[in-house]
Amino acid sequence: MQKIVPLALVAALLPVSVLAEGSVRGAELGFSWSGLAEGQQRHKNNLALEGAVEYGFTPGFAAQLDVAQHHFTNSNDEATNVTLHAIGHVNDGFAVGGFLGHEWVGGNHMEHYGLEATHDFGLLTVEGNATLLKNDGNDATILGLDGRYALTDALSLGGRVETVNADHGSDTTAFDATVGYAMPSGVKIDGSLGLVDGNQSDRELTLGLGVKLLMGGNGVTFGKRGLSQSIIGN
Repeated sequence: MQKIVPLALVAALLPVSVLAEGSVRGAELGFSWSGLAEGQQRHKNNLALEGAVEYGFTPGFAAQLDVAQHHFTNSNDEATNVTLHAIGHVNDGFAVGGFLGHEWVGGNHMEHYGLEATHDFGLLTVEGNATLLKNDGNDATILGLDGRYALTDALSLGGRVETVNADHGSDTTAFDATVGYAMPSGVKIDGSLGLVDGNQSDRELTLGLGVKLLMGGNGVTFGKRGLSQSIIGN
């Protein structure tokens, strides 16, 4: 499994024209950090190396592959996430999709699958998803909504909310205010400030920072899915 991660990340780095002439819609490669910001919780962080590539079979149908490697600084656990999306591009601004993925989180194997949609209204872009997580009887539902408003061609502000409801265990809800800055070179920097509230823990302040290289225009259509990307500090 460990061989899959570097191979997929290398593929995301290749020029779009090398992968397939006129068929690869975009790719991205990045690093992200998220963590708890208050007091003695600051050592709880999620570090991730992430790559994605989207291949267009026809103008209206594409597939997106995501691969990510996570490290959780408090538990010292590792997680690997592989997700495949099937995407229908209804028009230039609206896309719907279904996804299926597998995760290895701290020695546990779990699957996730669900539905997603995104719409570009011009200055405003909205993306939502519903995920079912299967984990040996301790299943969970993840619901997410993300919105971004373009103040300029480079600068955007937004917000997102995500809930994780587990059959056995704690339920959490996370709220974030987000900011993004895209450079002409294709490098994009993202930041977030938010709150995470669990029914078995206190409300905590969270911070996030990420940098990624977008290739083929705006990168890929959909964001990352699964439990490992939802864990803020562990």
